[in-house]
Amino acid sequence: MRFRDLAYLVVSNLARMKLRLVLTSLGVVIGTSAIVLMLSLGIGLQRNITAELGQIGAATHINVMGGVFGPGMNEPKPLDDRAIREMESLEHVDAVMPAVSVTNIGDVSYKRYTTFLMVQGVPMEPFQRLGYEIEAGRLPRNDKEILLGAAVPASFAAGFGPQGAVGGSPTPDLIGKRLDVTFFEYPSDTADPMAMPTESTRRLTVVGLLAPSDMQTDQSAFVTLEAALEFNGVTQRRATYESVIVKVDLPASVADVEKVLTDQGYYTFSARSIQQSLNATFLIVQAVLGALGAIAMLVAALGIANTMTMSIYERTREIGIMKAVGASNRQIKRVFLGEAAIIGVLGGSGGLLFSISGAALANLFVASMIEAQTSGAGGGATQSSFFHIPPSLALFAIAFAAGVGLLSGVLPAMRAANLDPLTALRHE
Repeated sequence: MRFRDLAYLVVSNLARMKLRLVLTSLGVVIGTSAIVLMLSLGIGLQRNITAELGQIGAATHINVMGGVFGPGMNEPKPLDDRAIREMESLEHVDAVMPAVSVTNIGDVSYKRYTTFLMVQGVPMEPFQRLGYEIEAGRLPRNDKEILLGAAVPASFAAGFGPQGAVGGSPTPDLIGKRLDVTFFEYPSDTADPMAMPTESTRRLTVVGLLAPSDMQTDQSAFVTLEAALEFNGVTQRRATYESVIVKVDLPASVADVEKVLTDQGYYTFSARSIQQSLNATFLIVQAVLGALGAIAMLVAALGIANTMTMSIYERTREIGIMKAVGASNRQIKRVFLGEAAIIGVLGGSGGLLFSISGAALANLFVASMIEAQTSGAGGGATQSSFFHIPPSLALFAIAFAAGVGLLSGVLPAMRAANLDPLTALRHE
């Protein structure tokens, strides 16, 4: 029997049982849709969280802090200039930038509006080498100048005014403008824990604006390292830093450099390490979601097996005639396996189309809800795809449905092939 004859026979047999074909394929549609939607939900959530991690820090950056001090641990190594030089000498390290947070800062005001900023002191030469780009202006050069992250000007537009919270104001152009920065100074010569700090105000000129980078950088402001130490009242000659950012040459080198730093006693944090932990977690989540969807596919497989078994009873005489005219057991098996496979492919294709449509509608619904909430709060909409169906998942869905169809048809095909031709011909 040629392949063309086999295909014609399979299609004609399925065409004779249209209703049963539709009902059986519908079970595969439901099973395939359940698996695809469950897995696409896990993939979509993983993509969203991975994208958020990309906004937290660059892929080649490692945040280093002093070692954790506690019972059974050695005293943490200080992050001083000597530690900086040791890190710069490591293989794959391109730049090392210490950072000092200005801890005694209060309100930051411009005209009638006030906001709150995280101000960090950094050495400007390593800051440029870390890949941060200046969108307008230049870097600070002294303790009277400040550099703003990309999202800081908008914080003034949605900040606080004399009458309380305001929003919707146009984003100001702050290049060359002066900001009034409030600093608090706590008295060091008193034992009174309730002593009130004294306030002082400094005027810092905005000399530059950074291009959009990661979330933390966009919402921060930067001064020179010397200015931050002065603002914090640090007078010791050998300054220590609370954190250091190490930039490596390639994302693939992050793991090696991070391990070396950890072995040296430092606590490290990077987007890569968090992503690795999340990937393991999401692998378990996707396995659980896929198992739930597979239950529906198991029911569909039983439906295919039932349809093919009933087909044997209805076509027993036909099977006897085929054997009488010379059809072999293998050819009989191919007919029934072909019918079962086509049912699986049709159901898988239908389930995939239903899943794509359902995922698109769900994403639109969620996006509209997020847009309504963020617009009501004065912000912009966040585009998120909670269901994501990659091409590999689409191909897997159809192949899996076809495989389930084939497996479901194995026993009925063997039963049909093993029928005695004389008994089959006498069957009414």
